[in-house]
Amino acid sequence: MSNKCCGKNSKRTGDILKLKEFLKIISDANRLRILCLLTRKELCVCEIFEELELPQNLVSHHLAKLEKLSLVKKRKEGTFVIYSVNQKTLKQYKNLFNQVIK
Repeated sequence: MSNKCCGKNSKRTGDILKLKEFLKIISDANRLRILCLLTRKELCVCEIFEELELPQNLVSHHLAKLEKLSLVKKRKEGTFVIYSVNQKTLKQYKNLFNQVIK
């Protein structure tokens, strides 16, 4: 049985590396908890850290990691920054996972 589809020089290498970064980012329990909250509604950092009972700076750190992969979006509302899940990006990663793990 040949495994050329997933070998080092396969066309899928880029997809596998992209999927690896996604899985690495969401493997943190706090990041998954944040994504879970944000799938329900948009929230500001102050609401997230209160709900999860985490320090504000830790929540901000996790949001930055999620934002780096475009898993969350942010928008300004007065002095607040409101976060939400980027459904389009999340769907792309779900599809990528399904394609790689066929």
